[in-house]
Amino acid sequence: MRMDFVKAALFSLGLALLLSLTPESHSEITASEGACDGASLAIDVQVHGIRRDRGHVMFVLYGDKPEDFLVKGKKIFKQSFAAKQGTVEFCVILPKPGIYAAVAYHDENANRKFDKNWAGLPVEGSGISNNPKTFLGSPSHAEASFAVSQGLTKVDIEIQY
Repeated sequence: MRMDFVKAALFSLGLALLLSLTPESHSEITASEGACDGASLAIDVQVHGIRRDRGHVMFVLYGDKPEDFLVKGKKIFKQSFAAKQGTVEFCVILPKPGIYAAVAYHDENANRKFDKNWAGLPVEGSGISNNPKTFLGSPSHAEASFAVSQGLTKVDIEIQY
């Protein structure tokens, strides 16, 4: 009987601690369509060069670890937005300042994958933050990364088909 009381007391204490934590201690990355308005720590992303109103624009965000950049399963955030010809704009709210790198691609067939042909070359348009020039290779984290501090950080990504 005494053991049940101790377990219940410990559970209640643990729950009280969890509920008393500040929002920053368990916040996460969120995103919404449109421009950022008043967010204290956000990335205002504009993806340019979408060729048609079909499918989705997929946005993938990586953190500050160069070894994680463009590695499957190492992203810190991924979200899709309705594709529209021209420019798609959205706001990404971050929990903390830091170094980030981003990728966007036009998932025209809406299968939520970045499709490649038999030779491994992309068949859907894509772009990377800072729009580094690449030729038959992927850019480095250093070429794609950007710093986010308090306030709004603008990121433009040009889609290349």
